Amino acid sequence: MLLLMTVFSCEKDLDVVKWKEVSVVYAVINLKDSVQYLRINRMFTAPGTSPYEYMQVNDSVNYPHELFDAFLEEYRNNELFGEPVAYIPVEKPKIPGLFSNGSNCVFKVSAPINVGSTYKLRVINKETGKEMSAETHVLGSMNIEASFEWERAYFRVNYIVENLQYDGSLDPYDHRHYIVRFLYWESKNGLTSHKYVDWFPTFDPLKNISGDDTSYQLFDDYYRYLSEQIPVDPSVKRKARGVDYMLALPGKELQNYITVTSQPTNPHFYPDYSNMTGGEGVFGSKYFYTYFGMKLKKQTIDTISWGKHMINHRFADSRGEWH
Repeated sequence: MLLLMTVFSCEKDLDVVKWKEVSVVYAVINLKDSVQYLRINRMFTAPGTSPYEYMQVNDSVNYPHELFDAFLEEYRNNELFGEPVAYIPVEKPKIPGLFSNGSNCVFKVSAPINVGSTYKLRVINKETGKEMSAETHVLGSMNIEASFEWERAYFRVNYIVENLQYDGSLDPYDHRHYIVRFLYWESKNGLTSHKYVDWFPTFDPLKNISGDDTSYQLFDDYYRYLSEQIPVDPSVKRKARGVDYMLALPGKELQNYITVTSQPTNPHFYPDYSNMTGGEGVFGSKYFYTYFGMKLKKQTIDTISWGKHMINHRFADSRGEWH
């Protein structure tokens, strides 16, 4: 009798909790980012129930990095171009958000994204052999290297820098978030690379600044922020290039996801929109559209080079000299 009661109790518990594990992938590519990110987490479902009844512990949704292999593939004219590039685990936290939250399983890849190509993401569970995949087209027309080359305005004026065909508004006032990107060159051991620092301000980008004002460029808190983000390295030489004011624009897949999703950052839920095959999630393209490109004045360049916050960061002054 005791044995039968035990068996009956176990069977009853199994009937109540019938889990189904689902892998959820979020990934984006961006022409103007030097690093592309990928996040993977697990989700559990039980038919006809809400995840809230079961999944209240954040650690339960996190995978170990070593469980997956992930690859980014570039296609041109429907043909694989080059070799697949492997994602590597992110060892330190990135800015929190949809693609990195808490101790999520996050990967990155530094492969350049090219205009006009199509990209395919492949994520393989090494334990089960199950593969998830999705494709996206590239949004935008200017990569990082190109953004260093075009000329900028001397002063803050009302004009559009990039000519972009986009199904949505390009007016900065129609967007809640924007990015201020400081661009600079860095030379070390005979090699020069393109570098940038992104800042996500909360103030109005044009507040209290008239169209005729030519004195305003950067400010003390911004110099301090740059000094905290750029490492001090006596072995390098740096040159400030300019400052871009940008909007983060979602591509078609991300637009669909944003439009229909109700829980954008909660890993306990199925995404309401998914373009993944073999799993759930979204792989899409976004673009940092530059609506104003600021050319730095000589006084600004000298402040970066000699000012109290960045004097040790080895930036050239307005005469092209280092100290």
